[in-house]
Amino acid sequence: MTRFLPCITAMTLLLAVGLVHGVWTERWYPSTALEHAGAQLANVPREIGDWHGTDVEVDAGLFTLAGARYFWARSYTDRRGGGTVLAILMCGRAGKMAVHTPEICYRGAGYDLLQPPTRTVLRDDADEELGTFWSGRFSKQSAAATDLRLYWAWSAGDGWQAPSNPRWEFRGRPYLYKLYVSHELTGPSDLDPGAEFLRQLLPVLKEILPPSAD
Repeated sequence: MTRFLPCITAMTLLLAVGLVHGVWTERWYPSTALEHAGAQLANVPREIGDWHGTDVEVDAGLFTLAGARYFWARSYTDRRGGGTVLAILMCGRAGKMAVHTPEICYRGAGYDLLQPPTRTVLRDDADEELGTFWSGRFSKQSAAATDLRLYWAWSAGDGWQAPSNPRWEFRGRPYLYKLYVSHELTGPSDLDPGAEFLRQLLPVLKEILPPSAD
């Protein structure tokens, strides 16, 4: 019996490694959960409170490379004159959605992050927490220099979070949503259309996007 122990130990280790790898690569998760979650993106309205949205053409290939199986990009404008924001909502496998952060994506478009991002807790008028987002200022130095304020966070359908290590935080989830909301910094510094838009958008998303199972 003892001569078989090394083989049994080796097989046990191989199975354990295979299980861990399966979890990290999400090989074990049924695609139906992701398909159902991704289909909900189409239910997010273009009219959200005081904001009117229009679709923005994007390079679908870039989103696919970033792991987004489902996505849309829209420009939302405040009818009260509060500004315009670009909103991008994505859904894909958790492992892929967690690794592509704006510091990588926006750098490819010529933007640099000017300072380390900060966490921002967004609240409604009743001071109820709506979610926690990373917030950062990006700058593009070109013939027409552009500065952006960008908010981003992830959700498995149970609240928007801004973890330091999203891949670890959302490990084991069958899918993950990622949300970007940005606006150009052209007006007075006290105006923040991105935050104002998110305060109206997040309650809508809470009703539409389903929570995932661990």
